[in-house]
Amino acid sequence: MKPRAQKKKTPANPKTRTIGRKGLQENYEYLFMQQPIPMWIYETESLRFLLVNHAAQAKYGYSRDEFLSMTLNDIRPMEDRDRLSSFVQMAHPELGSAGLWHHRLHDGTLITVEVVSHALTWKNHEARLVAVYDMTEHERSLKDLQQSQARQTAILRYSIDAIITINERGELTEANPAAEALFGWTQEEVRGKTLSDLLIPPEWRKSHEEGLRRFLETQTSKILGHRLEMEALRANGERFPIELTVMAIPEGSKFSFTAFLRDITERKRSEQAILELNRDLENKVQERTLHLEALNQELESFSYSVSHDLRSPLRAIAGFSQALMEDFGNRLDPVAQGYLVRIQAAAGRMALLIDDLLQLARVSKAPLNPEAFDLGELAQSVMAELEESGSGRKITLEVDHPLPVRGDPKLLRVLVFNLLDNARKFTSRNPEARIHVGQSIQDGEPAYHFADNGVGFDMEYANKLFVPFQRLHDSRDFEGTGVGLATVHRIVLRHGGRIWVQSQPGRGTTFYLHLPSGEPAHA
Repeated sequence: MKPRAQKKKTPANPKTRTIGRKGLQENYEYLFMQQPIPMWIYETESLRFLLVNHAAQAKYGYSRDEFLSMTLNDIRPMEDRDRLSSFVQMAHPELGSAGLWHHRLHDGTLITVEVVSHALTWKNHEARLVAVYDMTEHERSLKDLQQSQARQTAILRYSIDAIITINERGELTEANPAAEALFGWTQEEVRGKTLSDLLIPPEWRKSHEEGLRRFLETQTSKILGHRLEMEALRANGERFPIELTVMAIPEGSKFSFTAFLRDITERKRSEQAILELNRDLENKVQERTLHLEALNQELESFSYSVSHDLRSPLRAIAGFSQALMEDFGNRLDPVAQGYLVRIQAAAGRMALLIDDLLQLARVSKAPLNPEAFDLGELAQSVMAELEESGSGRKITLEVDHPLPVRGDPKLLRVLVFNLLDNARKFTSRNPEARIHVGQSIQDGEPAYHFADNGVGFDMEYANKLFVPFQRLHDSRDFEGTGVGLATVHRIVLRHGGRIWVQSQPGRGTTFYLHLPSGEPAHA
């Protein structure tokens, strides 16, 4: 009864951490997926899509699985790819960045988009969060206006952007319906009034007037042809954010100036919401980290308690039962002797369980000291140790060379020991047992694998495999405590990687490990 009670209580700490982080991630992903603006997250180094929302899938015509199998280069024309590489390398990691790009839709259509991105860390990947605004129609309108003055009236009337024209004195000469709706006046009401008095907040009016005068004198300007973000005034005095592009149009010896304006209130709100979500997520992660540190301290205290408080009575149980057997065994009937044998066996299993629990606690707490070495050489060394302490059963170990890896040698030795010992145990019924350690490409990423030709298991129960004390085979058939693979899983997570398994009953088992760099994922 005592081991069963511990089976329910002990794994509470690692299980709490997993559920908490998953809940935060799902909350964040839900809000992300519901955004009406096409958005995605991509990995900075490989440009691989990591997450894409519904709006992006609808806009570009790719399914989620198609997106996640591609990189940013797959939706860009060839001429934009070198520019993209330079942009990603030069983008400041702490600031949002924007730019105009060409994207290709699933049906081959090329569109012009404005991209706003922010750096973040997503599932241990250095990444960028991207929001995409379709600028195709806007850019086409600009080009049409420059190329054909005859189409100006139609553009002014039907453009979704506000368009305003002023003369050299800064007086409004024309405004389209979108501008009237945006600012709350009609062009008849404001024609002849200066742009400064109509739209520009008081603190920026002098700068605007000086810039206009400077251009008329020198034909140079820092803002013409560029997209700017600023505040503007509505007729009722309300301030709101706009995006502004101004172009100078020669008219004989004079100039007129056409401004294209867009209300970006919703975009700013979305960006602010994303920033607040990031801050909130970071705060929650910090809170969770503090909580996990407290749990780790409790786990460490528990480990010491197990080591010192449980070992003494356990040794006493084993010692006294052994003494009874040796000193009084001939006076006991076979039933009593059987009880003593069972007591000694249970004490031995308990001692092994304590050792495994202590090892699980140590790999969770120990600092990481990554270095480069050959995983294949480590596997051969560990297998030699296992054979020395084993039953003498012949096992063929095949190791690919080289298998370069970067990680903490001590922790990865524990990982390799548990995986090889697990493979050795579950091939015990195969007279020609084989274990293969190598490397292959899985889901587009390099992964190490440990494959055996043992008894295997039903994949329906694979979710239990890395949970402490969960066993897929009866302990009477295969000995063990159910902690070894939980220890392996913890070590992989400490290295920022992932582990998964493929198996079939009677067809063997293969464990796959992806260790991106061996750099610490958690201190």
